[in-house]
Amino acid sequence: MTKLKIKILFLLLLFISPIINSQIKKIGVPFIANYSPKTYKAASENWDVLQDSKGMMFFANHFGIMQFDGVRWAIVTQPENRSMVRSMTIDKSDKMYVGAQGDFGFVIQLPNGQYQYTSLVKLLPKSARNFGDVLHTVIRNNEVIFFSYERIFIYKNNTIKVINAKTSFDDFFEVGKEIYVTNNEKGLLKLKGNELIPVVNSQQFVGLQVRKIFQTKNGLLVLTQKNGLFIFDGEQIKPFITEVDPLLKQNQISAGIELSDGYLGIGTRQSGLIVIDSEGYLIQHIDKQMGLQNEYVTNFKIDAEGNLWVTLKGGISLIQISSPLSKIIDSSNSETKIYCSQIYQNKLYIGTDNGVFWLDWEAYKSGKRENVTFQYVSGMSENVWNIGVFGNSLLAFEKNGIFEISRNSAKALAKIDGAWQGILIPNHPDLLLVGGYTGLYLLKQINGSWVFQHRIKGFEESSRIMETDKQGNIWIAHGYKGIYKLKFNAVYDSVIDIQFYNDKNGFPSSLFLNTFKIDNQILFGTTKGVYRQDVSSKKMIPDPVFKKYLGLENHIRLLKPDQQDNIWYISGENTGKMSKQKNGSFKTEELPFRKLRYLYVPGFENIQTTKSGDVFFGTQEGLIHYSAIKNKKYQTKYKAVISEVKCIFPKDSLLFSSRYDVLPNKTGSVNDKFSTVLAYSNNALHFSFASLCFEDADATKYEYWLEGFEPTWSDYSLQTEKEYTNLPENEYVFHVRAKNMYDVVSEEAVFRFEVLPPWYRTFWAYLFYFVLYSVVIYLIVRYQKSVAERQRRQLIENQERELLRSRAELNEQKLTFEQQNMAIVRENLETTINLKNAKVASNTVNLIHLNEILLSIKELIGQIDKKNDPNVNFSLLTKINKLIDHELQGDKHWNEFEEIFNQLHDNFMQRLKSSYPELTPRDMRLCAYLRMNFNTKEIAPLLGISVRGVEDTRYRIRKKLQLPSDTNITEFILNF
Repeated sequence: MTKLKIKILFLLLLFISPIINSQIKKIGVPFIANYSPKTYKAASENWDVLQDSKGMMFFANHFGIMQFDGVRWAIVTQPENRSMVRSMTIDKSDKMYVGAQGDFGFVIQLPNGQYQYTSLVKLLPKSARNFGDVLHTVIRNNEVIFFSYERIFIYKNNTIKVINAKTSFDDFFEVGKEIYVTNNEKGLLKLKGNELIPVVNSQQFVGLQVRKIFQTKNGLLVLTQKNGLFIFDGEQIKPFITEVDPLLKQNQISAGIELSDGYLGIGTRQSGLIVIDSEGYLIQHIDKQMGLQNEYVTNFKIDAEGNLWVTLKGGISLIQISSPLSKIIDSSNSETKIYCSQIYQNKLYIGTDNGVFWLDWEAYKSGKRENVTFQYVSGMSENVWNIGVFGNSLLAFEKNGIFEISRNSAKALAKIDGAWQGILIPNHPDLLLVGGYTGLYLLKQINGSWVFQHRIKGFEESSRIMETDKQGNIWIAHGYKGIYKLKFNAVYDSVIDIQFYNDKNGFPSSLFLNTFKIDNQILFGTTKGVYRQDVSSKKMIPDPVFKKYLGLENHIRLLKPDQQDNIWYISGENTGKMSKQKNGSFKTEELPFRKLRYLYVPGFENIQTTKSGDVFFGTQEGLIHYSAIKNKKYQTKYKAVISEVKCIFPKDSLLFSSRYDVLPNKTGSVNDKFSTVLAYSNNALHFSFASLCFEDADATKYEYWLEGFEPTWSDYSLQTEKEYTNLPENEYVFHVRAKNMYDVVSEEAVFRFEVLPPWYRTFWAYLFYFVLYSVVIYLIVRYQKSVAERQRRQLIENQERELLRSRAELNEQKLTFEQQNMAIVRENLETTINLKNAKVASNTVNLIHLNEILLSIKELIGQIDKKNDPNVNFSLLTKINKLIDHELQGDKHWNEFEEIFNQLHDNFMQRLKSSYPELTPRDMRLCAYLRMNFNTKEIAPLLGISVRGVEDTRYRIRKKLQLPSDTNITEFILNF
């Protein structure tokens, strides 16, 4: 009885207490992301999973250790014997210890991104090296334990202690800080130090095929492969009866994991994941029919975001157990678009594009889902736009008309050309106004049944969205025209007044207008926020309350009040809830509903709420349920990572990557300094990046910044790769950070590298350029100087030439003047010379004549006979003769003659004497007379000698002048 009370209390708390959090939702199926072998391109079997301190996921795959960074999958390393990896664990420094087939060791990441595997088998003695699969690897204190069926290896301080199995071990369990081992001989054994010691009554465990053990307040909870669950209190083992015992025994337990709040996840070989609470009641059963891609579960891991990774015999699945959203899934309608939903008489109805379906909601909520599926309501097979409860009837509004649903069938109330929805007319609960494709229709409740009355005249527009106000007016929103306000006559058979509102009346646009009723006030959803009608001006104005909380930037697609005074809204692509506070203000909440982005059927967004707090969202991917009981932490920190860096040229030259065997350095140390210095020919780089946030990873956006090349961060985008080409030489830092669907920005990842300059821009090249430049400048300067010097010299020469020319012209003018003067002088001189020549000639003639007279006188005196003429005065004659001789010598006349002669003949006498100093004065006189072209007879009187004497004198002169015999002495004298 006490146990029953505890179970009832537990169930009450589960469904009505909002303070219980971190529970796996019981209603619906969590969102599941399935990764098939085609996706991760490795073996189908995965045996273990772990997450390092950065958030990176690793999987023990048949092909090796597989890594997932949220975007890309890659095998990062393999055991030395290339066998399958069966188990893994990781320490605080992210050093992974790996158990494989016939091998075990550890893995470290090198600075270049590569993972390096080191086998520890070489530390074993040869006799202990023969073993099979290392099924479990755990860290206990400062030692690592590797478990195989044949042996247990305890690694510590680079030495290994070996514990051999006498027969064969069955399995290995880490329970808190304790280690347990089972075998088929002694049952359950406990590892203490380096010894295995049987527990009390250990033989009870023989043959149970234990697959997992958990510590509970009542003892050890033992999960067996085929016999269900047991409790071991330290002495006795007793069955732990659960609601799912037949399911567990039939499908064989393969793995287990403790979840929050005492929940237990049990993996099976043939039926996927089963979740039970601490009392054994079923919480969830997620199998292939519910979205799991494979039924055989091999292991589990809860990641940093609180979601559950499930490794399978055929793939990997991520179950988002931390989300307050879940899918109401049924295999028969999982592809159906949901236009509306309604709970009526404990049944959940959904309107789809294929008619109406229903299921037993109370049974579904309680977890009894084995035989609880959606049932088809016959009578409708087209798009059902709305379902509503009116009075005691459930009506559906379908493409072909209005239908009333009763159990599993629907009957037509009116066959019209499409019905959108119905609303009760205020103060007339028996009148139902139906909006149709081409107007309005009226139904009346008669004797508890709705009966079609007539089509309402005066309005023929599509009436998909309708609301009524306190005055009985009908507001109708037309998707691309505007808002209509209608007033009917008393009998509701025609429209008597129509008022129309569009962008001319204050709306920001006439397109995509909606109308809603919140607290009996008519509001309008526009492309720029929520509007209402001003009472006085009748203009449409922004509503101040919704402006404060929803702004005026987004398209308000839906406003929906619930029974808890909350207002649900769809603004743009965001779904949210406005919760009213005690002081009358509102608190908005959007993060839990980010997953709903882009899931709605455009134009047919729908939210359905219930008194119990259930919220349903109709989407293109089925019906989604929200529970406020489930509180999720949305601000979880995570990291962005750079997955790979490669040079584009040469093609795909990797610099940084975790992919196996793509970089040459596989023998480095974790302490090696990683420095990327690139030649200029490698200045085109490709970056691949990701974020270690795995929930809806496809919605994660990224921004990046290449410091040293770009001024600031890029805009956020879904792009997970970036290329840079033609990077100039510089030191660069590539930054990347992510923003997940909850707008949480990651820690940024950086990659530093340097691009060297091309050879022609290196230091030595610049030094060479400097020297060359200096030489060129020197040569240019020198050349310029030489040119300047040449120009200067040329200028001087030109100036000198000009001066010379001027001087020449001046000299020419002067010469001309002088020539003119000379001509005059010459003329005067010639005149003078002629006069002097005439004088000389005259004097010479006179002299000759005189000398002839004197000679005649002398001859006459000589003829006087001195002896015979006594009367002759001989002394006087002698004196006369001497006087005649003296005159004949002519020194006085000669000197005068010589002076005039030299003037006329350019100092002939001096030149001749200078050239021939042996000439006597008589010789000189003779030469002068010869120059005057006198003949011998003319010369004889001048010299006072005979002609013969002249000839003799000429002869002597020829000798002194050393003239050859053929030279005319007269010509010589004339030319001298």
